[in-house]
Amino acid sequence: MGTRISFIGLLMAGAMLTPTSVFSQEKSDGATDSSLSAPSPVPMPYFTSVIEVSAENGRLIYSENCSVCHGLFGRGDGPRASSFGEYQYIPDLSDGYIIEGRDEEIMEEISEGLNRLEPPAIIMPQFKYILARSDIESVLEYLKILPEIAPPLIE
Repeated sequence: MGTRISFIGLLMAGAMLTPTSVFSQEKSDGATDSSLSAPSPVPMPYFTSVIEVSAENGRLIYSENCSVCHGLFGRGDGPRASSFGEYQYIPDLSDGYIIEGRDEEIMEEISEGLNRLEPPAIIMPQFKYILARSDIESVLEYLKILPEIAPPLIE
C-alpha cells in the first residue's frame, strides 16, 4: 500500500509547531533570539503577487477570474452572464470608451466590486480578497489593450 497521510497525522504534526518553536529560537545560554520573533500583525487581506505588472499577466488573471462573467474578449458574454436578470448589466469592455481615462475608478471597481449599486444590479464581487493590488493593475493593463486585440463581432 502506498504512503498515506491522514488528517489526524497532519493535525498532530501541526500541533508540534507552536508559535514559540516557529518564531523564536532558544540560544545555548537559555536566552531567546529576538531576531526570530513573531512578525507584527498585518491587517488582512495582505497579498503579495509574485508576478510583475503587465498586460500579458493581466490576460492570464482575467481569464481565470473575470472571463466567466465578462467573456474571453470582455463583451459581457461569459457563461455565467446567461443567469443574470434583465436589470443586471455587464459592460462591453472591448469598447474602449468604458476603460479610457478611468484607471483609478476601474481599480476600485475590481477591488471593491460594484457594491455601490442597489440590488439586483450588484453582480461584481470584491476581488481585494482574491487578488494582490499588482494583479489588479495587471488586469487593468490587459483591459486597456482589449479593444485592440478583441476580434470583430460577427453579426
